[in-house]
Order: sequence, then C-alpha cells, then structure tokens
Amino acid sequence: MDKFPWWNETQKKLADEVEAFADQYYPDAEEAAWRKQTPWKVLNAVKEKGWFGALIPKRYGGMREELAITGACIINEGISRLGVVGTIYGGSQFGGVHQIETFGTDEQRERWLPAMATGEKIGAICITEPPVGSDAAAVATEAKLEGDYYIINGKKRFTTGLGIADIYMLYARTSQDPKDRAANRHLTAFIVEKGMKGFTVEKINELCGGDGLLNGYLNLDEVKVPVGNRLAGEGDGWTIMMSGLNVERTIASSQLLGQMKESIRFAHFHSQRRVQFDQPTMLAQTNQFKIADMIMRLKTCTLLVYYAAHLLDIGGGGPYGPVIEATAAKLMTSESYVWTSANAMQVMGGDGWTRFYPVEAAYRASKVTEIAAGTSEVMRMILYRLGTRLMENEIKPPRRVIHPELKVPLDYFDKVPDSEKMKITEESVLQVLAENYRVNPGLYMSREDLLMYLKGTEEELDEVLMELEEKKLAVLSRDRRGVIKLRMPPTPALRKPTR
Repeated sequence: MDKFPWWNETQKKLADEVEAFADQYYPDAEEAAWRKQTPWKVLNAVKEKGWFGALIPKRYGGMREELAITGACIINEGISRLGVVGTIYGGSQFGGVHQIETFGTDEQRERWLPAMATGEKIGAICITEPPVGSDAAAVATEAKLEGDYYIINGKKRFTTGLGIADIYMLYARTSQDPKDRAANRHLTAFIVEKGMKGFTVEKINELCGGDGLLNGYLNLDEVKVPVGNRLAGEGDGWTIMMSGLNVERTIASSQLLGQMKESIRFAHFHSQRRVQFDQPTMLAQTNQFKIADMIMRLKTCTLLVYYAAHLLDIGGGGPYGPVIEATAAKLMTSESYVWTSANAMQVMGGDGWTRFYPVEAAYRASKVTEIAAGTSEVMRMILYRLGTRLMENEIKPPRRVIHPELKVPLDYFDKVPDSEKMKITEESVLQVLAENYRVNPGLYMSREDLLMYLKGTEEELDEVLMELEEKKLAVLSRDRRGVIKLRMPPTPALRKPTR
C-alpha cells in the first residue's frame, strides 16, 4: 500500500498491518463469497483489531486521534480486498459514526459510540426510498412528534447491511411547509435501532455483485423513536446529511482502491502464465498497455483519495469542506474501477469471465459504484456548479486587448483604472462591444465584462442596453426570468462609427 509523507507513524504502520491482515483472511472471504454468506469470521477479526473505532475519539474507546479519516481509508482500502467486508465497514463509518460524533450530544455519544468502536454495534445509512434516489431532499418517509416520541412511517431501500446493522442513520420529513422545504429545513436525522417495533426488513435485493452482501428494503410502520434518538434539532437533517457526504465519498472511494488492485493482481498473474502463439500473453503490447493504464489510474485515484482524506482531517477545503476533492475522488475511482475490472477481464480472456477467478466478481461489483453515494452524473454536476464557483479566482476571465503592432489579442489580468473607464452612454457601450468583437468575435459580453470598462451602475447599463436593443444596435440574451445576461453587437452596430 502506498504511504504518503503527511501520514503519521501510526498510519504508516497501520498500512502494513492491514495488508498482512488481508493476506491472512483472503481465503475466508473467498469462501464466504462462494457461499453467498456474510463473512462473519473476517468481520469479527476486524472488530478485534478495534478498527471500527477509527473515527471515534479515545474517550469513547476509539482511535480517532491517531487514525482519523485517513486511517479509516487505509483500513478500508486494505480490507476491501476481502469481498464485502470493506462495504460493511465503510457503511458503519459514514452510516452513524460520523454523524453521532459530529452532531450528537454527550449523552448520545456515550450511549452509542463505545459499542460502535468495538464493532459490537454496526451502522448503516438510510436515505434512498422507492421514489427517492439522487433527489435526496425529496425524502417522503415522515416523522411526527407525539409527546416524547416521533412516530415514523415510510420505506427505505437500497440499504446496505440491513439486518446485520444495529444502528440506522435515517432521515425523515418533519415538515410539509413549502418555506421549510425551500430552506432545506424539512428533514430531521434520527438513529433508528434494530428491534424497534414496526421497524422490519421488507425484502432483500438480488444484486448484480457484492456476493454475500445484504441490501434491500426497510419498512417503518408506526415506529416509535424517542426524541433522544434525534440528532441535533428538528429540521437539521439536510445539514447533517450533507456534512456526511464528503466523508462517505472519501471512505467509499478508498474501498475501490483495494478492489482495483485485485483486478491488476490477477490480470498480471494470468498474463505472465498464459501462453498463446508460443509466448506469454503479457508480451503482447496491447496487454502491457492495458495494465499500464490500470496502474496509472490506480496511482492517480490513490493520490486523490488520500488528499481528500487529509483535507478532511485538518479541516481544510474552505467553507464547504473538501467537496471538490471528495467528489473528484469518488467520480474518478468509481469510473476507474469499472474500467480496470473490465480490462482485467479482457487481458485474461475467457478465464476472466469465469467465477474461477475473482476478477468477474470485481466487474459485477464495480458498476454500482458509479451509482451509489452519488451517481457519476451528479458528481459532474457538483464539480461544474460548485467547482467553477469555488475556483472563481483561479479561472477568472482575462481582459483581452489588441496589440497595436501585431494586431492580435494579448491577455491581461489587471483591472482597468477608474480614471480610464468611460461613462455609460450609448456610444461608450457600443465602443466596448465593438472592441470586444475584435478580440472575441463570436462571444457575447457579460455585465461584468462591460463594467470593466464602463463607469456607472448595473441599472444604468441595462437601461442603455435596452435602448440599443430597441434601435437594433445590440443583441441581448436573457435568462428564463427575463434578466439580461449577455450582450453582443449585431452586424449593423459594427458598421456604426465610434469615437
């Protein structure tokens, strides 16, 4: 396992320990997968190591001060070689541990965290519902306050670890007020515990991958949940849910690193020993290139994951935390895992397609990683919308000016002094639009672009622009609300002389 220079000594030693642990229990995990059973022998060994307490402070029996999120990722990367063990482990870390430790009261931490640190109690997360997937704010499961209890009714689905988990991090709607919905104050977070009356497993899903993994539907029928099981205040559910996503996506991504390595391991092993046309298939350059690309993706993903984990540990990443880094890590590792497992099968040929080797299991398990914890499409939406906003200073637009001799545009990043700005008039606006045509002939100008060169208010500028539009001397682009967003001179305006 790669070790990074910012890791502490405990984390570096942990990496070696986890690798040795995975080697030792590999046959046990394979046996459980063949039997399609929960790998309890391996899970119990993980519990004995105390690794379920990686995110839990020492005062509650954990090791957060030494391991933290980086440590949880190291553990998950290593034990993810052992089939579904990593999935169950990771689900407990971001399906209760993080939320209780971050938002719980002292009493709640004392009540749940010690048992979660030892693995006596395992956590699971419950967001998805029959009508609710990527649109997590549309949660329909309802919780009504009656005295000292909330009565919860609804259904959750695609819950991983259901049945074996003891603590379920569940989100329910506590307000139907449109104002609360608009302000994301309509959801509340609860700890629902195994054995509560009316809280039952409805059905287990037959999955494409994840042999031995329990995943399915939960039914909540008049479940009485004490007020003391509510995390933070009523209406704080969305905040709690969002806070956990960076942690979830980072830890979930670390799991894929170990699984990618197994695909590379068997592709390389097989190609060294499979002889075709009187030579090992590893000598075929196309196979070498495939494995080279697998290694490139693995190393890049590893760096992304542990950089995101490091930022989470030190509280970095700005006001939203390392959302860009965690999102990029999740997107790239999931897509790289799908690609790596598919190409490992290709390198192995027909053998790779058989269950005699674990690569086909990795291939089957890989697809859901582009869906769970945020689809690849949603990840790209986040990266574009939030990424461009957070990188505003890094990708600020240039001020383009025609060089008087070369007659080509040069790019400047300084501001036009106020003394050089022109007062907003029809003539000055047309002059700026015409000058922009010379440096950006196919592009409109934004309001901010125009005000780089003009002195006045946005209202004054819009008034002049609408007058020019009426005279057919400006072409305006408006958004769906009718607000002017972009401006461009039409051909007649470009022929109009300016000072």
